[in-house]
Amino acid sequence: MSDWPDTLPGLDLNKALNQLGGKKTLYLRLLGMFNDGHTDDVNRLIAAADAQDWVQVHEINHALKGVTGNIAASELYQLSCNLDIKVKSDNHELQAELNAMPAAMDTLLASIEIAKQLPVE
Repeated sequence: MSDWPDTLPGLDLNKALNQLGGKKTLYLRLLGMFNDGHTDDVNRLIAAADAQDWVQVHEINHALKGVTGNIAASELYQLSCNLDIKVKSDNHELQAELNAMPAAMDTLLASIEIAKQLPVE
């Protein structure tokens, strides 16, 4: 693990690798799966909130929270946790979290691109 930085913006690499027993190849595969399946989640979440579809907001955010927790995407995970607490208590004042999510996603996606270039051996 020492040939990787501890963190990249929006990613806690050290935490992720500890969760995965140091398996860098697995982590990179998980990052690729995130890239393939979740890059539009924030836009979908914002659209659902704009439509006041709170069931959809909860479902999209629940998936986003889970996957960002698994890959140790710290900033986006924390925003998802905050949003989750509000949605579960029927508090629909989500604008602060929704406003911060696009930048957090952009940061995360840029760091995933950097992580893909890190050595796995």
